[in-house]
Amino acid sequence: MTTSERRLAGFEERQLAELKEHIAARTAAAPVRRPRGRLLLAAAAVAAGVCAAVAIPAVSGGGGESAYAVTRDANGVVYAELRDFRDAAGLSDQLRRLGVPAIVDYTPEGKMCREPRGKYVEDIPRDLYHVPESIPGEKDGWRMRIDTRLFKPGQTFVWTIGEGSTSTILMEGPVGPCELVDAPKPKEYHPPYRLATTKGRSLAGYRVDEKTVGEVVPEIEKRGLRVVYVIMGIPPGNPGGYGELRVQKTPVGEDWTVWEAEEVIEGPKDTPTGVIRLLVTKEHYDRNPVYGGPRDAVIPDGS
Repeated sequence: MTTSERRLAGFEERQLAELKEHIAARTAAAPVRRPRGRLLLAAAAVAAGVCAAVAIPAVSGGGGESAYAVTRDANGVVYAELRDFRDAAGLSDQLRRLGVPAIVDYTPEGKMCREPRGKYVEDIPRDLYHVPESIPGEKDGWRMRIDTRLFKPGQTFVWTIGEGSTSTILMEGPVGPCELVDAPKPKEYHPPYRLATTKGRSLAGYRVDEKTVGEVVPEIEKRGLRVVYVIMGIPPGNPGGYGELRVQKTPVGEDWTVWEAEEVIEGPKDTPTGVIRLLVTKEHYDRNPVYGGPRDAVIPDGS
């Protein structure tokens, strides 16, 4: 289990308001990786839509495609898309030109910057930035939104980018250079459950996402399966990602929203136990917190 998963799994409801600060201030120790199913990391919420851009500098990368593109709208919000991870210095320069006090570093495969490099900021404004996310429709690349109006004097946005992973952190005061050290090898974690709605699984052929509990449970029971409810904790602003507040057998309201279903498995052959974990919230959100957006963007329909 990753550091971030250990921290998020089972956290109490009273901690939910602190989730954005906890994750955003500590992501240097737990890099964000490209989503391959559930997203468990979140930071500041994504705010309103894009306004008219007033500056659009870009630097060309290999193959005729821009290495990165950085824009700033009329409200001081900066949008960055990055495809060539090695030109960290150029991206850092462009961000600073557009009002982001940034340091961007590139780390080769298997390497990381030695920590700590400076003092972490604990009281991060809610909409200062969100965790980097994959560019829709592209295999590689990251994109971010950063609100330059929310930085305080002496603060630095530190963005470390590697092959397939990235981390962001807000620091104050002096920030040390990136001294490359060996990154710890991630430990493999195999939870005792897996997605239930793909081919060959207990709920194959039946999509549960964004339906109500009242719609989904009869289908599950018709297949002779039992249900437990995973009560999800959603960070403020629903930037993508969630924690598990609790798991219960007691039914929830039929109007609760189901975001995904998982089948409980056991044994060396991952044999289904006949129990389905329904990931649910009482509120209905603007996008699926399990995937940070539409399920189809992560898992193609028919899989």
